[in-house]
Amino acid sequence: MKLQLSRRLWVLSQVMRQLWFVAAIYCIAGIATALLGILLNPYIPEGVGEAIGVDSVGSLLSIIASSMLTVLIFSLNTVVQASSAAASSATPRAVGTLLEDRTAQAALSTFLGSFIFSLVGLIALNTNLYGTGGRLVLFVATIAVIVLIIGILLRWINYLGRLGKVSRTIEQVEDQAITSMRNYRAEPFLGGTEFDGHMPGGLQLIDPPETGYLRFVDMAALDAVSRRLDADIYVLERPGAFMAAGRHIAGIELPLDSKVAGEDIIAEIAGAFTIGHERSYTQDPLYGLTVMSQIALRALSPAVNDPGTAIDVTTHLVRIMEAGERPDADSEPRYSRIHMPAIRAEEFFDAAFTAMSRDGANMAEVVIHLLHACRALGRTEIPEFSEMSRKFSTLTVARARETLRFQSDIERIERAADRNNASSPVTLRKKSPEQ
Repeated sequence: MKLQLSRRLWVLSQVMRQLWFVAAIYCIAGIATALLGILLNPYIPEGVGEAIGVDSVGSLLSIIASSMLTVLIFSLNTVVQASSAAASSATPRAVGTLLEDRTAQAALSTFLGSFIFSLVGLIALNTNLYGTGGRLVLFVATIAVIVLIIGILLRWINYLGRLGKVSRTIEQVEDQAITSMRNYRAEPFLGGTEFDGHMPGGLQLIDPPETGYLRFVDMAALDAVSRRLDADIYVLERPGAFMAAGRHIAGIELPLDSKVAGEDIIAEIAGAFTIGHERSYTQDPLYGLTVMSQIALRALSPAVNDPGTAIDVTTHLVRIMEAGERPDADSEPRYSRIHMPAIRAEEFFDAAFTAMSRDGANMAEVVIHLLHACRALGRTEIPEFSEMSRKFSTLTVARARETLRFQSDIERIERAADRNNASSPVTLRKKSPEQ
């Protein structure tokens, strides 16, 4: 699971998801394939490769080189336009998810790798590095590359119709968010124990190493320090929190007969926290909910005015919040001396629904679907969600009451609120016929 990664492995996993890394792998593969004929030439009997003329292989490579460069430039332009469309129609926070899409990465990397393969092959041919056997190997490799290009092109053409669309962007964000939520459900405290917020006396507080968002906590590194010092470490902020000067990130409780931790220990503990400019999905289940909510807010803005997208986002939010299975209550934590604060149920509902219920309060259809979502979450097996669903239903109805003026819309919301079977102190205000 991603939550069990060390900091180095997590950084490596982040690098491996970048477009440039995948493209570099394909380029290396293309160069190796083009040079394979030189290595295998001594092992191919004389005369076997004479049937394949150098001109035929060179012509194929020239066609691939010229066409793949054109296709690559066109595809890059398409991806840039799709990223701009996703940023303007959804949210800029979703652009990173689009650039990590494996289909787009495979297509761009294949086009670039094929271009590099043909270029290296042409250079080797023109410098007479291939023998007759090497030309045969190059010819077979060229045919294989052409088959690969055709398959990728067919897949890419089918994919271009959805690239950059709001619906596809929502699906990509949902995939990331569901994975993060499942990891959270399996290990809500990242393998540690729950920290109730009451800090013990004598706790030595640790400042964050820099300003930014907490992206990753290396629990294994913290556990190594705690075992070596026979100490307890309290993580004061979860991944996703904004860290700055004056906001402590952790605290260490040493044995009673020990002195305060030295600067090297403090630096080692602080080094277990990765801070960056943006939040990460890996250990932050609230980030996916926040990004989905921002997509709905963009749809509800007067410039877009697309309540249908906001309603669709509500459905996706329910799927994200109910994803995953709760861990076995009898299971022992892997890092028993690392204490991690819990994410309250209110934080999940707040990240998902508060902004949408505020900006969509003047649209009865959006309010009704929010009430349906709260009712669905209140009936899940997550016990904390039952109370919070009633609370947020009440708040959503209260906002609608203060915003809506048309009596028919209010009555529709009343009926939806009644179906929620939630005891709410809110009484919708009746309008006179003159209103």
